[in-house]
Amino acid sequence: MSRSTLLIVIALFLAIGGAVLVAQNNATTTSVSTEDGTRVEAPGTRVETNSEGTRVQAPGVDITVPKSKDGD
Repeated sequence: MSRSTLLIVIALFLAIGGAVLVAQNNATTTSVSTEDGTRVEAPGTRVETNSEGTRVQAPGVDITVPKSKDGD
């Protein structure tokens, strides 16, 4: 393997490694909060649970499930 070929392979390896690191740093995360209930937010989706019930929101979906009066 010639020296120039080795340098090209090393440069490609570093470029791909750098691209992977940048992609990992830019990835969206899921956030969870628990103040009066539980709220989970992910890209395009939200789930909230509180004393009134549970609500799920996603593209094309909006579901609200009230808490049962039986205490379930």
